[in-house]
Amino acid sequence: MRNKRGDEFVEAAMVLPVLILTILSMILLMLFFFSCLQDQTDAHQEMLAHSAESEKTFQVYQQKTRTSRHAGGIVDMLLHRDMDTRLYIIREADFIRAGDLLDLA
Repeated sequence: MRNKRGDEFVEAAMVLPVLILTILSMILLMLFFFSCLQDQTDAHQEMLAHSAESEKTFQVYQQKTRTSRHAGGIVDMLLHRDMDTRLYIIREADFIRAGDLLDLA
């Protein structure tokens, strides 16, 4: 019977680099998704600040942002995501006042 101790080391030497690169690629992908979430949160806060300054009764505010990140690992590529955010600004008090004016009958 032959000695199989060397076979295990050869198999580990072939599998471990692929496994490590796959794990690192997954970590880079998670960082990209975190970056997208952070950009989306920043856009939401900016839109809320804009709505607080607005004096209009009804307004639709739109903003487009793009998130890009270079992803290395097994596959070397540039990941990007385009976000189109929309905020509807409605001042309820102004609508109620306008409704009271129209309900004179």
